[in-house]
Amino acid sequence: MTPGDRLASAIWEANRHASTLGEALAEWHQAPAPDLATLEADRQRVRLTDQLIFRFTKLQDVLGERLVPATLAALNEPYEDWAMRERLNRLEKLGILDARQWLAWREARNRLTHEYPDHPELRFAALMGAITAARALAGLYCSWRQRLEAMGLVARAPS
Repeated sequence: MTPGDRLASAIWEANRHASTLGEALAEWHQAPAPDLATLEADRQRVRLTDQLIFRFTKLQDVLGERLVPATLAALNEPYEDWAMRERLNRLEKLGILDARQWLAWREARNRLTHEYPDHPELRFAALMGAITAARALAGLYCSWRQRLEAMGLVARAPS
């Protein structure tokens, strides 16, 4: 598979997750839950937050595992022996992302894995942090894809 093929494949997968994430974020924005008790009392909101978390996680995975190396390969960067932090730093120098912000999004994701049965406020705060991170990650992906399009590395998305 050529670098261009890997990049196109990563973009296709990221588009799928980003699109569904965007729809879920728009739905959440229309009727956000003010607290965990309200959220958990409404099965539709629970399903919506599950979708938000799932798509946030999937988008983060495809960007980190597929789009980061595919972008570096398309730019002829010798990334293969680099640690993830070095890859992120290089993409930051290229103006594609903010490495510290990326790591903060990973932390937001990690906070979701901790259950605090006696502390609903912590669980709700972790969820709200993840939703904020998901919105920012989707924005990053959109600008990243546009930059790749402007460089002629991938086809422009249909308007």
